[in-house]
Amino acid sequence: MSRRVVVRLGVPALVVAALAVIALWRVGPPPVSTGEVGTAGVPAPEGVTAPLTAVADMLTSNAVGRKASLERVPIRERVADRYLWIGGGDERPVFAVIDEDVKVGTEHSVDLKPGQRVTLIGIVRPVPKAAEAVKQWHVSPATGALIEESGTYLHVTEIRK
Repeated sequence: MSRRVVVRLGVPALVVAALAVIALWRVGPPPVSTGEVGTAGVPAPEGVTAPLTAVADMLTSNAVGRKASLERVPIRERVADRYLWIGGGDERPVFAVIDEDVKVGTEHSVDLKPGQRVTLIGIVRPVPKAAEAVKQWHVSPATGALIEESGTYLHVTEIRK
């Protein structure tokens, strides 16, 4: 009787296993793709993943969280040791906060005086409220209001000449 029970349970199990192997063989491995975002299965447009390269691009609402690489951007004003206003003559200025652990290019010394042009690499972040900016960055209330009005700031992680 035991042989009959084994055959009765074993044969259907072998059939199910064989069908599962055939189904997996027909489907094949999942496609390998890089650059797909989320569950949409659509590659992200190049403009969304490329670093921002202009000061004006940083002022848009979709710039928050993106990497920025601003080459030869002029320094308008140095508010304190780690805080700058950057941007060209006709451009709206952008506030920049230099990270405490910022990497400075060792080829040449970097001078952060108004009028100097430097390359700043960092991440665009949303600005805090004016009162919080005054408290966090030790700036004047007028500067805090200007920072809040700008909407975004650049958190600088690397400076090059």
